[in-house]
Amino acid sequence: MTVTKLNTHAPESPSAAVLVVEDDPILRSTLAFEVSDAGFRVREAANADEAEKIVLAGTPIDLVITDIEMPGPRNGLDLAKTVRAYRPQIKVIVASGIVPRTGIVGIADAFFGKPYDVSRIILRMESLLRLPPRSTSR
Repeated sequence: MTVTKLNTHAPESPSAAVLVVEDDPILRSTLAFEVSDAGFRVREAANADEAEKIVLAGTPIDLVITDIEMPGPRNGLDLAKTVRAYRPQIKVIVASGIVPRTGIVGIADAFFGKPYDVSRIILRMESLLRLPPRSTSR
């Protein structure tokens, strides 16, 4: 019997922690599932304020994936600025259905348009976190 290993992260080393911030619950849970399935530990937040509380509480987070446009007084770029100011070691990926004209340079490590191309996002996450690429065989 042959077993195909889907995740190349060593079992004895903890996986990277990712915070998924998306106001659409279906998109958020789908993205969180896919990221988790790729071997990452995932936390979820429905908006920038909720995510900021998680980040500022010192919760172990290695990377934040955030939508830009969300309801409420703050958006994903505001969240990215907070992450950069208070926990600059955290990598930030922003996503949007509309390409922003300004505001990403210097606060985001990557930008992805919607709809999400999860396989490309995961490859970029692995690159940003300097992780070995996972096996692509499923």
